[in-house]
Amino acid sequence: MFRKKKPRARFFSLHPGVHTLHPITKAVDLDRDWVKTEREDYKDRLSKCPFNKLVQGEQHFPNSIGRCPAINSIMRTGYIVYAPADFKVHTNGDGHTILFTTTPFAPPSSDYVVLHETDVTKWLMDSSKDTTIDQVVKINTPWRVQADDDVVFLQTKVPFVNETRFTAVSGVLDPRTAYEVNVQLFWHVMEGDVTVKAGTPLCCYVPMSRRMLEDLDMSIDVATPTDYRLEEEFVFTAYNQFPENVNVTQRQIKTNKILKKYWNE
Repeated sequence: MFRKKKPRARFFSLHPGVHTLHPITKAVDLDRDWVKTEREDYKDRLSKCPFNKLVQGEQHFPNSIGRCPAINSIMRTGYIVYAPADFKVHTNGDGHTILFTTTPFAPPSSDYVVLHETDVTKWLMDSSKDTTIDQVVKINTPWRVQADDDVVFLQTKVPFVNETRFTAVSGVLDPRTAYEVNVQLFWHVMEGDVTVKAGTPLCCYVPMSRRMLEDLDMSIDVATPTDYRLEEEFVFTAYNQFPENVNVTQRQIKTNKILKKYWNE
């Protein structure tokens, strides 16, 4: 009866086929081909390394990308938007020309693939002009989003999927001012013909609190003696056990215990 209501958000597709075949999914459900291979590689290195390292006087163990809390968290956070239909992109090497071929699919009231031209996008270009076309590709999808007033979404690239053809432009999707889910892409294939298949991950939407964006009590400070004690305890969590005995969740529990201890001191 007195339980606090969860924030609510809702993505819906104006085209039922897109919802059936290429629905928006939780990021945690996105398969990355390299994850299993990396895990096996890490186990192999770990099985060979620890005793040799100790004999040689080195005090560290093999690192694993898959066990990094920050990388694990970003791969499991948010919602993935996929290309609803195939499209082809042609570039000729001049850094500007970009042409499209699409299937008959089209979202309501718009073309599927369009361009933001140079006069608009030149202010956004933070990659080398030698590796990025100077016009931004805009993918209009049939997806729309509704959310409670405090919910906005950070639009980011889909992390760690080995996608080199394009990068999603960063931005904030605010359902209070615009509810269309349209994805802008920096295009990196300078010359050639590329097909982006239906179901290709395009971008990730990470839900955030509007209130915290607009009204967060933030301080920028220099470390205190208490902060240095926190640092010592935090570092201790990384080296007090052999890595094969601690998974990511267990490590997060340990570090969280220490971080909470010092937060309100």
